[in-house]
Amino acid sequence: APSTFSPFSALHRSHVNWTIRVCANGFPLRKAVLRNRTSVGQRAVPDDAVGCGIANIRDTIPAFEAFARKAGLESPLRRELLWKDHYQAANADVFQAFDDATGGPGGGMAAMVRELSEVRKRVRDAAPLMTAMISEIDPKLAGLLGLAPEPEPVHVLMVGTFTTNSVVGRLGDNVAVFHCLEWFQSPEGTRVLVAHEGSHGWHEIALERAGQTPPEDDMAWMVFTEGLATQVSRAAIPDAPEIDYFWYGHPEAQDWLPWCQQHVDELRKHVRASLDIPEALETFFGGGLVDGKWRVGYYLADQVVAGLGRSLPELVAMSVDEARAAVRDALETS
Repeated sequence: APSTFSPFSALHRSHVNWTIRVCANGFPLRKAVLRNRTSVGQRAVPDDAVGCGIANIRDTIPAFEAFARKAGLESPLRRELLWKDHYQAANADVFQAFDDATGGPGGGMAAMVRELSEVRKRVRDAAPLMTAMISEIDPKLAGLLGLAPEPEPVHVLMVGTFTTNSVVGRLGDNVAVFHCLEWFQSPEGTRVLVAHEGSHGWHEIALERAGQTPPEDDMAWMVFTEGLATQVSRAAIPDAPEIDYFWYGHPEAQDWLPWCQQHVDELRKHVRASLDIPEALETFFGGGLVDGKWRVGYYLADQVVAGLGRSLPELVAMSVDEARAAVRDALETS
């Protein structure tokens, strides 16, 4: 079982109330043993997989493990230097692409090197499980969305510095899903996370093939894409605990779901009023707290997209303008 260490315990938290402002120190939560050693262009398939497809996986975890062996008895400062010289240098293209996707290095390096022993245990638990999960789940997503199986996203297994649990970006010419294993909590929640983030990768590919460019810092588009990803994860991983579709097994979500259910009308009102305020994205989808609750925009996004009454292939085929207009209409008429 994974250790009880929580990534949240290592990081500073910020608080906001029912106001629309940037939370400066916040961060987004943007998831038989098999040890495949794969890279871009290679495939990983679980030994017991029957009838499942294959996924494209770039695995940086052997390099992380080599770094962790060297750094285990060193001081935090020395660990940070070894991280850069060994793990990061061995995967320079991955870290450059990851920084491009997340907006630059986060502030979690001190926590990473301080908690290295616990992170290493967590990564050891996560790596074989996530390799098998991605290989099982990702090929299903194209079918659910009505997309061709190729081109497909590259899935990168890596260890970050608590910047995000997963993010979609580019690795060379490929759409890539970066999975940060320091966030791993439970196998059940991680299955949902793999489906959620993988669907973002497939959606990005669909948009690119349609000649569509997603807007940056747009509330209506964020509601649509996150709601779509949650709907896809529900279809790919049915009957998961309801909270896992939003928190992926993290234990810090006590009372989150009942609060969202009780305050959904307030959320609609505040998100509707924030449609043209880019800074509000951080409040509802990033590091901000709303009445003491994180990431409440994800709950509303799921509700809004489910209420559009369209199939998953119909949703993924919508243009950016169509999707944004549908969300705005849904919020205005609710």
